[in-house]
Amino acid sequence: MIKTYITLAILLACSTTFCQQNFYYNISVKPTQARRLFIAYEIAGIIFIDSVNIAEKQYNIYKKLSQPVAATLFTNDKKVNPIPVFLANNSVQVAINKTVISVNNTKQQSDFLMLTANDRIRPNYFPLYGELNATNDTAGLQQLSVVFDSLKKDDIKKAYNYFTANTTSKLSLFSFSRYAAFFADYSTVEKDFALLPRWAKNSPDGKNIVSKMEGAKSVQVNTKARNFSQTSTTGQTIHLESFKGKYVLLDFWASWCAPCRKEHPDFIIAYNQYKTKNFEIISISLDDNKTSWLTAIEKDKIYWTNLSDLKGQQNDIALKYGVQAIPASFLIDPNGIIIDKNLDGEALLTKLKTLLDK
Repeated sequence: MIKTYITLAILLACSTTFCQQNFYYNISVKPTQARRLFIAYEIAGIIFIDSVNIAEKQYNIYKKLSQPVAATLFTNDKKVNPIPVFLANNSVQVAINKTVISVNNTKQQSDFLMLTANDRIRPNYFPLYGELNATNDTAGLQQLSVVFDSLKKDDIKKAYNYFTANTTSKLSLFSFSRYAAFFADYSTVEKDFALLPRWAKNSPDGKNIVSKMEGAKSVQVNTKARNFSQTSTTGQTIHLESFKGKYVLLDFWASWCAPCRKEHPDFIIAYNQYKTKNFEIISISLDDNKTSWLTAIEKDKIYWTNLSDLKGQQNDIALKYGVQAIPASFLIDPNGIIIDKNLDGEALLTKLKTLLDK
């Protein structure tokens, strides 16, 4: 009987946070001329930057973590290229030379680099995107879009295949998030989320995912749009309910999102054609840099209502609407009912014609 009570007590404890797994990292740095090594990572939208003060002969850092994290190692010397590393109950030996940071190779690190390979390819195309956009080279932009789409599909395939084969891995939450991030409707990945280990579900990122899934389920087509308020470019607090009686397109985007900005010319056509016929656009930016946000608005000439809380992908409205991937959009009717989702520019024009050209 005593044994039964003890077993029951353990099970009850495991149903709370007592059985949540603890994580850590331990980094040791070989003596180097660099003055400081930084370790940057993000948990549930909050950026952390730890450091090792090499100048004061501190060559080791041990840190407890609430979950495994993808981190970036960099130094105070801009000539030294940063390096991505996965931290989860591991000891990382770091060596720094004039231009390179290197770490000891492990199976976990190799898997992480495989999953993130395209992250080191995309930046090579960013200058080209700027050049093509500046010259309004639509053919070139279309070809570049094909490249980005190919990288996206490769990311989804690699992450999904890894996740399904390694659901108990310390990389399970990371690989799940890698492919789930490309789904505009987060509720579609709920079954996969259920396969994650308990520590992943109870982690800060895991709880964030649950919020997004619940948000996505609450804003399906034919449901009532959830009210919100957020600050506009002019500093005003804008409420969705103040647009009642109009057709409203909620457009989720960011200055760094090339596919989002590619839709803006068609959105401008739709806005100019129907703004006098009871149609409005509210663009919600997932930027975390105000200058980048305002510059993109000016460059793209999207002079309708623009909102942002500058929390990046943790934007309050995005969380409420379960938005993970952008571009994403919701078309709301005059009664506040969501009547369509994720319309591109051409599809939006077609939809508005059926609704407003009467």
